Amino acid sequence: MENKLKFGYIDEDEHQVRKYKRRFREFGIEIIGYDFFEGMTLHQLMEQVYNSDIDLLLIDYKLDESNKVFFNGEEVEKEIYDKRPLFPCIIFTNKRDDAENYVEDLKIIFSKDEIPSKEDEEYDRNRTERFIKILISSVVRYKGRIDNRKNRISEILKKGEEKGLNIVDEDNLIKLQRELGDLDKTKRNEVPEKLISSEKLEDLSETRKKAEDFLKSLIKKNKEK
Repeated sequence: MENKLKFGYIDEDEHQVRKYKRRFREFGIEIIGYDFFEGMTLHQLMEQVYNSDIDLLLIDYKLDESNKVFFNGEEVEKEIYDKRPLFPCIIFTNKRDDAENYVEDLKIIFSKDEIPSKEDEEYDRNRTERFIKILISSVVRYKGRIDNRKNRISEILKKGEEKGLNIVDEDNLIKLQRELGDLDKTKRNEVPEKLISSEKLEDLSETRKKAEDFLKSLIKKNKEK
């Protein structure tokens, strides 16, 4: 991938965050840590996560060991699944046995031993590279799903500006927008809902000027990316 990847890492232990920042840096990946404070709620943590513009989330399983928070990694994972159901995230832990009792999807549980220190006697560069490849592949798949829908929306909007939309186009636009919304419930819609509701689309002629102004600004923004 052209741009440097950013992985969020949820761990209440600052030493662990710093340690894995160093280890992932070798593979061109930036680790973003999060602030923990006594009595912090899951909502307060997730606000930090959703505002951090990351490509993947690593979640330590045992978050309550320092008594700063009273939830663990499986609750974070459930929150992510609810708001961003296909977003790449893994439980990254040394307590796999404990995690397996509470995390529903066992495939997302990975040991921290997957990326050990170079000084570790059991260090295996090939094993670590396979682990990194798995993570990057999940990021690529997720971004592909998002970009595919955004590109199709852009194509329909451009057609609407140049030729107008038929009933099939209108249905596809609404469907794609809702799919995008389901993939990430923390972001605003690509197209304002008031411009793509069935009622507005059916009466497109009366709102044509407003829609065209919006379409032009969106297409210009897409070209500048």
